[in-house]
Amino acid sequence: MEDEERVVVTNADIAAAKRDWQLARNRGDLPERVDSAYDVYRRLISAQAQQIADTFRATGTLRADQG
Repeated sequence: MEDEERVVVTNADIAAAKRDWQLARNRGDLPERVDSAYDVYRRLISAQAQQIADTFRATGTLRADQG
């Protein structure tokens, strides 16, 4: 079986994306920029939720920097 390469999404990644989205919104960036920043934030949350579920199913435990 081949090793899978994975990107781990941490709480810090999500916090940074949230700050980016809020900054874009608060400074009045173009709606496309605000929407794009929000989409990145939303996708990271979704990816981390999937990672948490996968990890928990596989090990019964969670990483310290997730969830």
